[in-house]
This record gives sequence, structure tokens and C-alpha cells, in this order.
Amino acid sequence: MSTEHAQQLLEAIRRLPRKERFRLVERVVHELAEEHTASSSNAIIDLFADQPDLIEAVSEEAMQARENDPLRLAGS
Repeated sequence: MSTEHAQQLLEAIRRLPRKERFRLVERVVHELAEEHTASSSNAIIDLFADQPDLIEAVSEEAMQARENDPLRLAGS
């Protein structure tokens, strides 16, 4: 996959509602985990070793989501 194609795909994903993006990420992760049962904790990320811009963009999106919608409320 070319970097340009990956960027277009990421932009399309960003246009989805947040809830749908989370569902998509969860589905992709589960499918990749089923396909690759490596013992490394970085096994999923290693699959995208040739797409550093995509990993960076997805990581940034995840961090922004975590800041905006924390899984736990402070003091809970």
C-alpha cells in the first residue's frame, strides 16, 4: 500500500463518527491478532513497520481520543 493510499484511507476513516472508528479499529486489531499469533507485545505494530506515517497518525488519533473521552473518570 502506498503512503498516498494509506493517507486517503486514514482520511476516510476520520470522516466516520467516533463510535464507528472505534469499532473499526477493534475489528482490525482482532482480525490481525487472529492472523498473527506472535509472542512479541509489538506484533500488531510490527505488521505496519513499512507504514510509519500511518502508525504515527493512528497513534495521534488514539491519544486525542483518550484525552477527549477517557475510559475512566478521575477519582472513580
